Amino acid sequence: MTMIEPIVHGARLVGDILASAPEPGSASLWRLGQSGLVVRLPGATLAIDPYLSNHGEAVLGPPFDHRRLTRAPLDPAEIDFLDAVLVSHDHLDHLDVPTIRTLARTNPGARIVGPAACGKAFEDLGWRAEQVVVLGDGSRTEFDDWYVEGYAVPHEEFDEADGSARYLGFVVGDARVRLAHLGDSLAHARVARTLADKAVDLIALPINGRDEERRLMGFAGNMTAREAVRLAVEAGRPLALPMHYDMFAQNVEPDALATFEAAAAAAALPYRVAAAGERVDWGSR
Repeated sequence: MTMIEPIVHGARLVGDILASAPEPGSASLWRLGQSGLVVRLPGATLAIDPYLSNHGEAVLGPPFDHRRLTRAPLDPAEIDFLDAVLVSHDHLDHLDVPTIRTLARTNPGARIVGPAACGKAFEDLGWRAEQVVVLGDGSRTEFDDWYVEGYAVPHEEFDEADGSARYLGFVVGDARVRLAHLGDSLAHARVARTLADKAVDLIALPINGRDEERRLMGFAGNMTAREAVRLAVEAGRPLALPMHYDMFAQNVEPDALATFEAAAAAAALPYRVAAAGERVDWGSR
């Protein structure tokens, strides 16, 4: 299996992140592969769902094949510049145990944000209780002049049995620029309405899809590439960034990215495709 190499990696990527200085009303991000992003706002730097280890392959035996398709552009030990880490839910390619443990050590001043189902795991991985921020559907936490809001998303279904939300999407931003990150989610009118109400400028959304074979193996489903385009259109046509298609061959529809690009072009939806390590700059609409 040929590994997909990052566009930029290691010290050069760290340098690019630290040298960036977004103006008010603008922001930058770098894809890490799968659903992982580093986001640079005018007032903060954060990581969302960073999967930088090979933890999936290490812990899941047959019939699962969780070998990485894309090489990690960063070693988490190189990441010591974060104000926050956001984790959308507790699946191993979003809450990556080795990465989250290392980031607790290298970013002692940061906070970690996620659903209640992840709170104990964060503390077990070295994050102090005062660093842990738990969000539910519609809740918000403030970080100086920027914020994070959580909203429930359906990973097969909305899981809110305990009064919280196990699967979260995030809206991250300040008074002028906003990013939505869907983690793992199906396309759903409730999600589209939430994002339309938030008037987000960029939406990062999974496109790996679902099918009966994967369901029987235990994979929770995500939206297809075409469904992702429709959701982004219903959410107000922000700049769309596809994700969750470049890490595990076993859990992605064939030609998902090409299908997304064709559907986005047909719908006149603005979009960007970014490889691991590649930078995307955007601004408020």
